[in-house]
Amino acid sequence: MTIEETGFKVLVVDDSAFMRKVISDALITHPQISTVETAYNGQSALKKIREFDPDVITLDIEMPVMNGIETLQEIKKIKNIPVIMCSSLTKSGAEITIKALELGAFDFIEKPESVAGDKIRNLEKDLVNKVLAAISSKGLAVKRIEPQIRSNLINLRPTGKKDKILVIGSSTGGPQALKEVVPYLPEDIPAKILIVQHMPEKFTEMFAQRLDKMSKVTVKEAKDGDMLMRGQALLAPGNYHMTVTEKGTVALNQQPTVLGVRPCADLTIASAAQIYQKDVICVILTGMGHDGTMGAAVVKRYGGYCIAEHESTCIVYGMPKSVVVAGHADEVVPLHKIAESIIKMIYS
Repeated sequence: MTIEETGFKVLVVDDSAFMRKVISDALITHPQISTVETAYNGQSALKKIREFDPDVITLDIEMPVMNGIETLQEIKKIKNIPVIMCSSLTKSGAEITIKALELGAFDFIEKPESVAGDKIRNLEKDLVNKVLAAISSKGLAVKRIEPQIRSNLINLRPTGKKDKILVIGSSTGGPQALKEVVPYLPEDIPAKILIVQHMPEKFTEMFAQRLDKMSKVTVKEAKDGDMLMRGQALLAPGNYHMTVTEKGTVALNQQPTVLGVRPCADLTIASAAQIYQKDVICVILTGMGHDGTMGAAVVKRYGGYCIAEHESTCIVYGMPKSVVVAGHADEVVPLHKIAESIIKMIYS
C-alpha cells in the first residue's frame, strides 16, 4: 500500500499546547495525512500509541513526567514506529538529540526560536517533508558490519601511492549510517576525509565529538582554514558550506543555500574533484533530495570514483538513488559493506 492510497496517522507529543497546535495544524492540512492525535507527556503518549496505533510520532525532548529520551526507549519496546524528535537550538538540546538518533529516532526538527511567520512556515515545511519520509521508510533500521568483514579490513596495507580524498555526503538517517562507516576506517588510512551531514549549528559540533570517540581516525568539526590531513575527518559545520582550496585547506562560507541546504555536499565534492581529480572517492549515503548528484558528476568527469548506498539499507533512498539514476555510481553497496568498499579503493 502506498502513501497515495490511504491517509496516515500521526501522534504529536509535546508538553506545550502551542507547539501541539502548530505541529497538528501543519500536518492535518496535508492530503496524505488523515488523522492527528496529541499527547502532553511521555506517559500519555504510550497510552495513545496502544489506542491510536500511529504511523509516525513527533516527540518533544524536554517534557515533565517522562522526557523524550525515556519515552523514545519505551516506544521502541512497543513497536518500531518512526519517531521525529523536536529539539531546541541549544547545546543541551543538540546533545540529547544526537543521543536520540543513536537510540533509533528517525530524524529531528528544530523548534523555532521565535513565533515569527517565516520561522513557523519553515518549521511546517521541514516537518511535513520529514513525516512523509518517515512514513515511507517503514521504520527501517540500519544493519551493523559483521565481525568477519571488520577483521578482513585490518589486513589491508598502504600501497605507497599518494593519499586519496574521501568525501561523504548524507542527510536523513546519516548520523546512524556514518557510525557504520567512519569507525571502521583504520587509523593509518592514506586518505584525507571530508564529511557533509545536513545538520544545524551546534548539532554538527556535538555529532563530530560523538563520532570521534568511536572512530580510529580523528573526527572534528571543520574550521575555516583547517588543513586536510591524513587520517583526519573534517565535518562541515551546520549553516556553512565547506569547499576545498588549492592550498590543501577547507574554506567555509555562508553563501545562499543550495538545494535548500547549507552545508551542501555538492559544493564540497565538486571543489575536491576539481583539485584532486582522479584521487577523489565520493560516497553518498541515505538522505532526502538530490544533494551529491552534481558533485558526483564532477568526480566522474575528472576520473574519480563514486559509491552510492544500496536502497535496501537506506533510511531514505533519495540522495543515493539520484546518483544511481544519473549514472554516476561506480558501486551501489549496502551500508554494512561500504567501509570495505572504501578501503579497497584507497588501498588498491
